[in-house]
Amino acid sequence: MQTIRFETERNDFYKVLKQRVDEYFRQTGKSRFANGSTLVKGLVFGSLILASYTLILLHPFPLWTLLPLAFVFGVASLLMAINIGHDAAHQVLFKSRLGNEIVHGVSFALLGVSAYLWQMRHTKSHHIFPNVNGCDIDIDENPFIRLSPNQPWRKQFRFQHLYAPIAYIFVALYTIVYQDFAYLFKRRIANLTNITHPPYQYVVFGLCKAFYFVAILAVPIWILPLPWWQVVLGYLAMKAVASLVFVFLLIGTHFSAVTEFPAVAADGSVGHSWAIHNLVTACDWSPHSRIAHFFVGGVNAHASHHLFPRISHAHYRAIARIIEDTAKEFDVRYNHLTLPGIVYSHFQFLRKMGRRPAGVESRW
Repeated sequence: MQTIRFETERNDFYKVLKQRVDEYFRQTGKSRFANGSTLVKGLVFGSLILASYTLILLHPFPLWTLLPLAFVFGVASLLMAINIGHDAAHQVLFKSRLGNEIVHGVSFALLGVSAYLWQMRHTKSHHIFPNVNGCDIDIDENPFIRLSPNQPWRKQFRFQHLYAPIAYIFVALYTIVYQDFAYLFKRRIANLTNITHPPYQYVVFGLCKAFYFVAILAVPIWILPLPWWQVVLGYLAMKAVASLVFVFLLIGTHFSAVTEFPAVAADGSVGHSWAIHNLVTACDWSPHSRIAHFFVGGVNAHASHHLFPRISHAHYRAIARIIEDTAKEFDVRYNHLTLPGIVYSHFQFLRKMGRRPAGVESRW
């Protein structure tokens, strides 16, 4: 496999940026870990998860309320993973490594997703080479949607901006029932090679999957006065809603009309320094919004997360302002839109990627 490298920093942008972020912590006396507001969010989302699940099983209300309660459970579980589990995966929720691992595992178990495999893909692939084809697992080539100008083109991609929302409905289910199992036994994924897992991780994987399907499907089928197929349909509807929420909050932060997809040169260079690469391949949306910050745990301040992954999202609103000011000072591009803007930009990107470019190989 070709060795990928970043260019040497051509100015002091990242040096100055890091100094200013360090100064923010010195002046405020805050630590890089999560603060009380993050834990409050965990309690809020945790309470919604527990309350909605309990009300579904007890069903004290008319049966038609079960589906809205399922939606609450699904979205609250997603937001718990985004806000709390994500910080824990980066070891910045608590100072305790064990505490982070427990919270990370539990929050992802509620989604039915392997916390261990997700962390491996996220921190060892996506964060290393974002938007680099063949090195970022999040843009692995697939037959449904073309997510990089450096990937082969297929005729069906002409319509991907139209059928993408249908494909996005199945993102969560695909991860739970297929992708996790496939990745568990793969020995090479994107930039990761010779992959091996500790034996106990296979046991944890099986136990977590069993817990999820028992708690989310078997128990409701057993308890609720509904035919099993109605419970299954409700589950599928819940995962569809959660998938769409996840996709539209997150996908435009990398896959948009304003982000870059650097091609690897013959000498292995991606053409940017590490810091500039992480800026131009990301796009923030409403990074200063308190409401967005509360619900999406810093997903909206994506440049902050990629430049400072060892800092909790609790500080991203402040860091995003520092990034914006420093980028202006050094004449460095900083991508930021609104939420509607980033969704629109994503579909612009899909349409552009659906056009057959000159010189690009065509595949069915």
